[in-house]
Amino acid sequence: MSGIFFGGVPGRIVTAWTVGQLQMVLSAEIFDEYRRVGADLAARYPERAIALAPLLALVAVHATVVLASR
Repeated sequence: MSGIFFGGVPGRIVTAWTVGQLQMVLSAEIFDEYRRVGADLAARYPERAIALAPLLALVAVHATVVLASR
């Protein structure tokens, strides 16, 4: 989420993923946290929130979801 809202190194990682330079692997729980934290950040930084929904949609379709081990 920091890559979407604040750029920097996390932003470069998000860009690398969106252009196919790396693969995103996450659990359903992490994706839920992305949505929760993204919504919180979008409320605090509405001028930067425009990229949130499209990126979450890409994650939902293109990320590899694995089972979280506990």
